[in-house]
Amino acid sequence: MVDTADFEKMERDGWGSPSIAKGYADGFGTATRLVARRLADAVEAAPGTRVLDLCTGHGVVAAELVARGAVVTGLDFSDSMIALARSAVPEARFVYGDAMAMEFPDRSFDAVTIGFGVPHFPDPDQGLAEACRVLKPGGRIAFSIWRGKGSSGSFGWLFDAVGRLADPSITLPEGPDAHAFVDRAQARPVVEAAGFVDMNSHDVASELSLSRPTALFDLFDAAAVRAASLLSRQKETRRNAIRDDLARRVTADGTRTPQGYLVPAPSVVIVARRA
Repeated sequence: MVDTADFEKMERDGWGSPSIAKGYADGFGTATRLVARRLADAVEAAPGTRVLDLCTGHGVVAAELVARGAVVTGLDFSDSMIALARSAVPEARFVYGDAMAMEFPDRSFDAVTIGFGVPHFPDPDQGLAEACRVLKPGGRIAFSIWRGKGSSGSFGWLFDAVGRLADPSITLPEGPDAHAFVDRAQARPVVEAAGFVDMNSHDVASELSLSRPTALFDLFDAAAVRAASLLSRQKETRRNAIRDDLARRVTADGTRTPQGYLVPAPSVVIVARRA
């Protein structure tokens, strides 16, 4: 069994930082708002629907659910994120907790949403099983995953630049693959083993809004815990090379706007139903 203690510490320390929490909320806002709408659609959020928003972060999914009349409980392991969520969505209830061992009774919710949180589970199998436990029979789950290595977009560009330009001796603590579930063949057995049926997935053409070409590196460096952990330990010459490479991709493949650039950050929404 993989020891994920170091991975869990990195995640908790990173997302517990007020600056990283705020940086993620601001920097990934355009993309996460679009995906939030897709998640709310997928669970058929409506007035009175009781929804658990796991890994609620700064409350972007919770806000969309509340706008549709749902009764929302958001859970996160980051006090900094919960503070942002409470300020942004006062109509929802936000609690500090562990997605691996939630205190909610069985069958408490009509639906569960998870906006980009599954890759932060130290054990995705256990986390999804917990989500299934608190769902009512027939209840829907919807969660999102960024497309990563090999994809045409921000995360793919980062993986490519790091693979070519970063110090290969600098590694991250062992943890789950952050992008594995974009592959249906990998996602389906885990989702079904957790107790779900009728799994499906949908591509989302999400985008990031950047003020300047170098802002993509800055976003990963300051507001994405895994990337920040890797980039922060590079020598300055390697950091500059990665920054320049990402800026080149933003300029070449992004869409120029009056505010700066829109760059692709493709994602996948996975939907299933509790048996």
